[in-house]
Amino acid sequence: MIRDDNARQAARDAMIREAKDRALGNWRGLLEAAGLDKTWLKKTGVPCPFCGGRDRYSFTDKYGSGNYFCRGCGPGDGLKLLQFALGDVGFMEAIEWVIQWSGGSVPDLSGSPRAPRPVFKPSDELTPAEVERRKARHKKLWDAAGRVTKGDPVWRHLERRLPGLEETEVPRVLRFHPALEYWEKDEVQDKWVHIGTYPGMVAAIQGPDGVCCNIHRTFLTEDGEKAPVESARKKELSIGVKGGAIRLLPLVGREMSVAEGIETSLQVIRYRGESCWSAVDAGGMEDIFIPDEVDLVRIYQDNDLPDQRGRRRGFDAGEKLAQRVKAMGKRAIKYAPGKAGMDMDDFVRSLPKRA
Repeated sequence: MIRDDNARQAARDAMIREAKDRALGNWRGLLEAAGLDKTWLKKTGVPCPFCGGRDRYSFTDKYGSGNYFCRGCGPGDGLKLLQFALGDVGFMEAIEWVIQWSGGSVPDLSGSPRAPRPVFKPSDELTPAEVERRKARHKKLWDAAGRVTKGDPVWRHLERRLPGLEETEVPRVLRFHPALEYWEKDEVQDKWVHIGTYPGMVAAIQGPDGVCCNIHRTFLTEDGEKAPVESARKKELSIGVKGGAIRLLPLVGREMSVAEGIETSLQVIRYRGESCWSAVDAGGMEDIFIPDEVDLVRIYQDNDLPDQRGRRRGFDAGEKLAQRVKAMGKRAIKYAPGKAGMDMDDFVRSLPKRA
């Protein structure tokens, strides 16, 4: 722990130099490990992840520093790409990630005690012991939750989206947890802070083999509203299994329906009469497992407004899933609001119920 401001700044500068030294010449592997799509590691002109230009971007890795150049928004280096790959994290958080990924240790610059921060390794680098540790954490969280019952915060949350909710409409893969701990990263203090404990909804994410591979948490208030926190929806640490989904209902016949969120998927089940799985988020939508016996996939995709970088993560994820389904020799039908930004609940309710 470093208390003196001058010493802390010197330590920060040393960390930055160390991270850049460790990453030099290793940016391609480092960025892949951080989850950056390989499209953005190509030297030829491809769509820019920052400004959205179709063919303006090229990954040059000039001088081994992970450099890129975009004819629209200009040049950048590996650290900027890493911040993007990790979910638009802060600069020093990216520096920490580089050091930890390459086997180094990160000093505590906060000036106050903090718990050691875990190293978030990519799934293919998880040790068997780490996988088992995460599985145990998932099980502990799941076992501490119980069945959703009428009047509890999860029931109230779901009933806001599904008026007149019946017990039969609450899948067994959803549970009520009375006390979920919520932590946030304080970028100024450079430490993790315990914000509070909230009731919440936990959902089992099942991998391609049907076994639980992660837990999704929705932090709530006692009234069933989203908790007043920065990210009311979070997944636990992954065990490295891709293609997971919250299987709200077993599939019937040779069709399946897919939507992003739990609540939208439940709307599809009620108002469309379809067995729908929740992909959780845009990344899950792209990677969701499609069983061999399925011939037709119905995709309920967001028509989200572009973000500051021109990205439409929800819509684009649905497009990529449809392309993958068709490449598998299966049929895909896409459902998306005609107007960008339209609420998905309103859209699903506007569709006719299938006979």
